[in-house]
Amino acid sequence: MFFLVLILLLLYGFYLYLKIGHLINGKVWSFPTSIYGRIINLEPGSFYSQKEIVNILKNTMYKEVDKVMIPGEYVIKKNTIEFIRRNFDFPDMKEKEFYVKLFFNGNILKKIKNMESNRDFSFFRLEPKLITMLKSPERKKRIFLSINKYPEILVKTLLAIEDKSFYKHEGINLFSIGRALLVNIMAGHTIQGGSTLTQQLIKNLFLTNTRSILRKMNEMYMAVILDCFYTKDRILELYLNEVYLGQDGDEQIRGFPLASIYYFGRPINELTLEQYALLVGMVKGASLYNPWTHPILALKRRNLVLLSLYHQKHITKNIYKKLSQRPLHVKSKGKVISYHPSFMQFVNIELKKKIDHAINKVSGLRIFTTLDPITQNAVEKTVKSTIPILKKQKRLKDLEIAMIVIDKFTGEIQALVGGTQTRFNGYNRALNARRSIGSLSKPITYLTALSNPKKYHLNTWIADNPISIKLENGRFWMPNNYNYNFSGKVMLLDALIHSVNIPTVNISLDIGLKNIIDMWLKLGISKKQLNFFPSISLGAINLTPIEVGQVYQIIANGGYKSLLSSVRSVLSEDGKVLYYSLPESKYTVSSEASYLILYAMQQVIKNGTAKSLGKTFKQFNLAGKTGTTNNLVDNWFIGIDGKQIVIVWMGRDNNKSTKLYSTSGAMQVYQKYLHYHHPIPLNLIPPKNISMFYTNHQGRLFCEKQHQYDQIIPIWNFKNIKICHNSDLLEYSSKRKKNLWFWLKNLFYN
Repeated sequence: MFFLVLILLLLYGFYLYLKIGHLINGKVWSFPTSIYGRIINLEPGSFYSQKEIVNILKNTMYKEVDKVMIPGEYVIKKNTIEFIRRNFDFPDMKEKEFYVKLFFNGNILKKIKNMESNRDFSFFRLEPKLITMLKSPERKKRIFLSINKYPEILVKTLLAIEDKSFYKHEGINLFSIGRALLVNIMAGHTIQGGSTLTQQLIKNLFLTNTRSILRKMNEMYMAVILDCFYTKDRILELYLNEVYLGQDGDEQIRGFPLASIYYFGRPINELTLEQYALLVGMVKGASLYNPWTHPILALKRRNLVLLSLYHQKHITKNIYKKLSQRPLHVKSKGKVISYHPSFMQFVNIELKKKIDHAINKVSGLRIFTTLDPITQNAVEKTVKSTIPILKKQKRLKDLEIAMIVIDKFTGEIQALVGGTQTRFNGYNRALNARRSIGSLSKPITYLTALSNPKKYHLNTWIADNPISIKLENGRFWMPNNYNYNFSGKVMLLDALIHSVNIPTVNISLDIGLKNIIDMWLKLGISKKQLNFFPSISLGAINLTPIEVGQVYQIIANGGYKSLLSSVRSVLSEDGKVLYYSLPESKYTVSSEASYLILYAMQQVIKNGTAKSLGKTFKQFNLAGKTGTTNNLVDNWFIGIDGKQIVIVWMGRDNNKSTKLYSTSGAMQVYQKYLHYHHPIPLNLIPPKNISMFYTNHQGRLFCEKQHQYDQIIPIWNFKNIKICHNSDLLEYSSKRKKNLWFWLKNLFYN
């Protein structure tokens, strides 16, 4: 019987050995897909202020210190920032940590210095922030680190608390088991465990939490086998990456590296001793000692770990007292790693077009996106602070919003919100709400006209009288100005600045409906979305906010189209590039006409329908356009600064009135956003064929200022004749003035 039992135990042991080896020698875990924000590329001369870079560093959880010592720390000195950038596996290559110094002059990054080699960088990039991790099939999240990358102080603390004899025993510690058994018998219930780290690892990887003698015997047997055939460092590595340390919704936080990010927002090698003590203390019971839900118990447990370190003479009494008096300093739940559902919907759409993999079914993908966490946070704060007030003012419970922030040069989507519930994964109005765009269509009509410089300029006069247009169906369309007033005629620039309807209709009739449709097609709007009625010039076209964003990106980027995108690269678990994309611009519409429209949109902010915004942010030369549809159903605003385009839409899903004008709704939202996200000045650089002139109230052009009320306007000098020097407006000889005036009178004046 003895030999029979022995043979059976050996056979069962061989079975367990195969089971353990199959897992540990193969793929131990399936990893969730990690989503990163945008990679910040820095170059000397780029538009980054010292404050912006500090905000970026703070957002990626860099710590301000008096003297930089380790990666993840920075110091501010006058007009410079010194910091040690963490090492990071970028999509194209792995980069080590760098000690650098940035020099600033106002809003310009002047120089990037390598403090180790004392040389200057011509190009330098900051590591992106891990913004979220997609749900894994096993409902377990982790970041794997090899044993040599774990800080020694964490390993020593863990072993001191959980398994002092780890490197001495053979998988089980009979002395600890006996002591725990005696203590539990005396107490009458279980108050102490005798499991080694090896046993805990076996339980986590292979067994359940069911308490029984049979399960415990199985655990001990497997621990002995594991210890016999694998090194202590391999066992410890598995444990450090497997241990349960809390919950994120219905998913488990596994391993110290991910727990460090969740609770402290920093990599595991950048924590302090008391922070390691908290994480180690949570091993005993991650739910009971969770600092988010039970901060007092977590603090007591942390201090108990520190006390144990003192008793074991790992730290001095003074260090124990000092550390035990510190607060937990954990990050709020959802602050460090948070899911942005509206943005992720766009990511999923783009990935389906670009790669064949279902991202939620592939282990360990790394997706590098264009999301800027600082901008996204500013958008979400804007929505949360403005919408409740507007709902209360207008007594509307169902008021909704969509906001998109786009890099005007690259087309990268930096932030996106599809509704008032910014973290709710539901109907995404930014992508799917197809609504009438109202006066946002007017710049496109004028863009079409100004693309013909032989006939149209900003000083061209347009009729402003009541009109009646007979349609193909025999009916008459009689548009009106919003104030029902008519001035007889108005300059093109003023018609756009003040968003006057009748001149817009008249110029659309003059240039022809076909030319306007062709312009919309150039700007990326499909033919099926366009109607062939004159009312298209006043906004009788339904577009989604994302489509509006693409149209205005082209105008804001001087006529160059960069496809809106949210994904830059996708890497497999083994580092293979599945998808890679770089921003590309394609010349689409006239740079001169785009410049003139953008100039006019600046005047909208300075003197037109959005002048209240211009007064608040006068020094930034912002460009913008309001848009309101009939009966105040849809409410739009486009805001453009030196870097970003912001699209704001407000409305109700039932298509009823919002009771809001653009200036009291969407524009106010944009203005609030600018308080959270400081704008960059929009300094327009005229294309070479644009010349600057003075114009008077009659629309006549001069090289010199003739009257105190004359204003400067740009004119497309399509014949490339040297007239006034673009911005200097130099005086010319009387003969030159006569020839110039003769040419201008015949060419421009209407």
